[in-house]
Amino acid sequence: MHFNRCMSVLTGFLLLAALFPLESIQVEGLKRLKSAPVIAASGLKVGQQADKPDFEAAAARLLATGVLASVGYRYTSSGTGNGFALTFEVVEVDQVFPVRFEELPGSEQELLKILVAADPLFTNPVSATVQVIKRLETALNAHLKIDPPVVGKVLADRPEEIMLLFRPNRPRPTVASVTFTGNKVYATPELQVKMAGVAIGTLFTEDRFRELLNNQIRPLYELHGYLRVSFPKIVAKKTGDIDGLDVEVDIVEGSVYKLDKATLTGGAQDLLKEAAFKEGEIFRLHEIVDGLERLRASLRAQGYMKVTTESTRTYADDKLSVSMNVAVTRGAQYKMGKLTIQGLDITTEPEIRKMWGMREGAPFRDQYPEKFLQRVKDDGVMDNLGETRAKLTFDEARAVIHVSLTFAGEKTAPEKKPVF
Repeated sequence: MHFNRCMSVLTGFLLLAALFPLESIQVEGLKRLKSAPVIAASGLKVGQQADKPDFEAAAARLLATGVLASVGYRYTSSGTGNGFALTFEVVEVDQVFPVRFEELPGSEQELLKILVAADPLFTNPVSATVQVIKRLETALNAHLKIDPPVVGKVLADRPEEIMLLFRPNRPRPTVASVTFTGNKVYATPELQVKMAGVAIGTLFTEDRFRELLNNQIRPLYELHGYLRVSFPKIVAKKTGDIDGLDVEVDIVEGSVYKLDKATLTGGAQDLLKEAAFKEGEIFRLHEIVDGLERLRASLRAQGYMKVTTESTRTYADDKLSVSMNVAVTRGAQYKMGKLTIQGLDITTEPEIRKMWGMREGAPFRDQYPEKFLQRVKDDGVMDNLGETRAKLTFDEARAVIHVSLTFAGEKTAPEKKPVF
């Protein structure tokens, strides 16, 4: 009799436990995702009756979404003591990629709206797991209804730009030929030669192709002052039996611009004399590039071995002129460190050392070691001189450069030569 009463009490307790309602649901560990859609995806709702098997099933549903790398849970009696307080402990998939679209009807904004509406867990960038990709493919195909259907793949047009790309399920188009219209300064064959090596056979996207035009064709025009050359229209189409696309580029060459004025920041204006920019004359890109290198070389000769320059342009289209500012970042001024001479005997080595004109602690002069060795060779300072080498060792912490000179071959003692 006593045993039956105990079993009855235990059974009643288990039944009551199974009927406890969920009074709260929380999610811990989220970074990109919001709690509300994650809780909705679990299938549980506050107020429903649930027990451990329901929690297990909810965790499995969350893991199946593909946006979470792991899902755990814990539950306790709620504050009122009348139900459960459930907490999901999650870790998001940490590898995410931006979503891109290609050859699909609609703008990027319109296509993203389709994904947001169809999948409450969608974020951009997105975790590109199999479950997520299939879910997004389904949403796009249900809305667009195109043939061939949309597929999503993780790929990279460039190593640093990995993306999740949605496009029709067919091979991506490649460039078979390039033609130009509107060009007068350069003949079409000249422009085709510049593009052939970098464009033919490559995947075609307009953004990528414009980048090639800016890298290959724009500098050609800037050599002659056509600074406003533009490519307003690019049309890619299949023609005849060509396996690939014929890309037609419309060129607007514009007018020739002159350099109005050059200014400098980050250094004395006298540095512009080293650059020798030709104000009032046609802005020719190669002359600007050469001038910037002369400016940097003058600073490297003073020890600023890692100097950089950045030029910006300001256009006056009504005057067909451009002003240019050069921003100079000098960096550390390196000093001459220790000089080591290898390959010479005890008689010759001190004489060569005396000829060396860059003393320890003095600003390092770029190219001096190479010019020194060339001078030794050209002046016939030593007979039967073989290979010579100069090796620079940078001590970044102290901004010091140590030089090692190596002499090979049969040498005789040098004549007395001036230091240079």
